[in-house]
Amino acid sequence: MEKLSNLLVYEWDTWRGYLISHLAGAHCPAQWDDEWEVLDAACGPDIQAVLFHHRLSNAALFPRQRPVFERKLAQRGIKVLNAGLADMRKRTLHAMLENAGLRSARAAREGPADQFLFVKTDLNYGGEAERALPADLQGLFSAPADCPIRGWDDYRLLRRDEVNFTWWDNPHLVIENFIAHDDTIYRIYGCGDAMVCIRAHSPDLIKKEMERAGDRWVCIDRRRLAAVADDHGGFPRDMWRQLAGFVAHYPFDYFCLDVIHDATRHTIIDLNLTPFYAAQPPTADWFGFLRRGLQELLAPPILVGAV
Repeated sequence: MEKLSNLLVYEWDTWRGYLISHLAGAHCPAQWDDEWEVLDAACGPDIQAVLFHHRLSNAALFPRQRPVFERKLAQRGIKVLNAGLADMRKRTLHAMLENAGLRSARAAREGPADQFLFVKTDLNYGGEAERALPADLQGLFSAPADCPIRGWDDYRLLRRDEVNFTWWDNPHLVIENFIAHDDTIYRIYGCGDAMVCIRAHSPDLIKKEMERAGDRWVCIDRRRLAAVADDHGGFPRDMWRQLAGFVAHYPFDYFCLDVIHDATRHTIIDLNLTPFYAAQPPTADWFGFLRRGLQELLAPPILVGAV
């Protein structure tokens, strides 16, 4: 499938295998201390939009002059996808969901002693991306060396009475309700108004969508979400309700969400603005649907009265 030639992906360590690499045809490697001339030179005459694509949990800090770059691109008439939206930390997601009146996995400090809780890092995937930065940037992006959890494989599933009481106030950790019913996970990809919801299965404690046999998917237009009927496409109404509430409050241009459930209630547990896919492009019809959504997003506006 032909890639979009009018979208430039300004990326740090997020090109080969990432979903956007199968959608966009142009990319420019980024460094934290880039000057404007680096990005300016990469924006050839065909570029109509730029996506800042850095897998850091708080990519608002990368590159150093990101707000300046976004402003200069806008002045040139180049659309910035997800402009001003770059914070994917778990505490941020909890706050976003709660501010939108949606369900959050954030655990209450008080509760049943035998309730199982999940202790994670505030940084996504245990801060793996941040640890790949040069040493002189570690203090700005990474958790301190004494953080009690050092990676995604160190996440702790504990009873409430087993959780170290100091962890509740540690800004580098999050404590979430352990939500479980079966091995189902829902992954939602969004490109403009085009969204794809995949119902996947993962037996792992930390669930990932891996395109296993038996997975199902459905395409839906963002503008139709509020009117989705019960169990649309075989997917539960409560899942659609959480998704509709999220996109109504946070109109990301390009994003990915993960949703899990406890049999009746569905909870968004992860926001990703740099979703990985695989080295080979998707072959399912949903990939073309996302491409069209991105293509429509980048299309120049139609001027009323133009001839």
